[in-house]
Amino acid sequence: MQNLEKIENLIRECENLPTLPGIALKLIEAYQKPDPDIQEIGDLLTTDPPLTVKVLKIVNSCFYSLPTKITSVHHAIKLLGSKAIKNLALSFNLIKTFQPDQYELFDYKRFWKNSLVGATATRLLSEKLEPGHADDAFILGLLQDIGILMLGHCMPRQYVLVVNEVGKNLNIHPRAETRVVGVNHQEIGEYLTKSWGLPNTFYLPIGYHHIPDQLTSAQSSVVNLTRILHLSSLFIDLLSDHKRALSLWKIKETLDDFGFAAQIDVNEIWGKICEQIEQIFPVFDLEVDQDEYFQIIEKARAELSKLSVEMIHNSVQQSKELETLKQQVNRDSMTQLFNHQHFRQLLQTELARAERYKRPLSLIFGDIDRFKAVNDTYGHLAGDRVIKALATKLRRETRESDHAARYGGEEFAVILTETTIEGAKVIAERLRSEIESMEIVYGEQSIATTLSFGIAGMTDLKSTSIDELIGRADKALYQAKKQGGNRCIIVD
Repeated sequence: MQNLEKIENLIRECENLPTLPGIALKLIEAYQKPDPDIQEIGDLLTTDPPLTVKVLKIVNSCFYSLPTKITSVHHAIKLLGSKAIKNLALSFNLIKTFQPDQYELFDYKRFWKNSLVGATATRLLSEKLEPGHADDAFILGLLQDIGILMLGHCMPRQYVLVVNEVGKNLNIHPRAETRVVGVNHQEIGEYLTKSWGLPNTFYLPIGYHHIPDQLTSAQSSVVNLTRILHLSSLFIDLLSDHKRALSLWKIKETLDDFGFAAQIDVNEIWGKICEQIEQIFPVFDLEVDQDEYFQIIEKARAELSKLSVEMIHNSVQQSKELETLKQQVNRDSMTQLFNHQHFRQLLQTELARAERYKRPLSLIFGDIDRFKAVNDTYGHLAGDRVIKALATKLRRETRESDHAARYGGEEFAVILTETTIEGAKVIAERLRSEIESMEIVYGEQSIATTLSFGIAGMTDLKSTSIDELIGRADKALYQAKKQGGNRCIIVD
């Protein structure tokens, strides 16, 4: 996991982090047993009468549509299996634990409404596409965005910036989170569910549900569950006022891409979602405007009918082209690192964020040693080859939350977010050592290359300008070059 250390620090430093009640922990432990004791689970649930009542309300609703009324948890377990019942019980515990009385910066009610829609969608889709995992599907869908909940709880003021960026639907793309807070909810969700001891059919789909195509090495059932979870996130998107038509179109397109179109009727699934949440929401102490939910799909269809398929495709294509153009403007054409201008913009943004939230920030400048000799000896094309190879190295060895740039000529810069100057020194030294041992081949020639690094970090001053920070990093780089190169120097 790319941001493991950052995630661990976030959870460790989180104030007033809710802890799961004992019954929830015992239910999670049951997932680790290949053959859990049915009687034991039933007895466990009966120790919590309010929980028992809630479970039985769901069991006797249209959620299961049983022919006879169920009056005891043990009877429910015999009919539906231990998995289904313990999943329901765990769902109640999770929502109860992470739903404080006061909603300040993070809208817990909206979050849980979205999550229950996603959980219901996941279960209905799994029944048709992955029936062997249908019993676990509800809790899987409920947990898919648990990382949003943790970010909203642990750093609410920072996370408001993410919510404001994408809107209030809270089905948030990971890129926005990484850009603002340095980690995303997929990574946190995967970390949490894995640390709880849940199997890979839980933590891998949660870790990849926005990027299912990147999960290529897992077993087929895990891949299918990840795709199902991705589809359920698109059903959550239908709740957003400003993108219903596009969300509906995305659902249909994604079903076709995954090869599920023949098995899934979108209108049927949404209709069942509406029927079930009508009874589910009140049990979870959440209000529902049933008319609103039923009308959503109709409004989406009406909006979609006004647009031709060609227009939608053109809109998507234009968005892709705009993103490509944006990348071209912000990137150095040779190395695909950020260019000088965009680097300064990024540094200004990250510096302001670091000052606002009192977080560390460091800057590394790197310059190729004796680069003129490379050009003179091997030619300018060989010099270009060296620059490209080093750029690739920097891009691979820095985190997603960091920013590597070609500052100019043979000079590079790396913005290290959430990194002290001591941490920056470790990173720079690692890069220096690995570059020193690199073999850059051009034609039949092997070109040895080293880099000198200058390092600077934020001071204790209330305000630090980007020019002041760049100046100190540049001064440190100058000293490294003056001392013979191939070394790392810090300027405080």
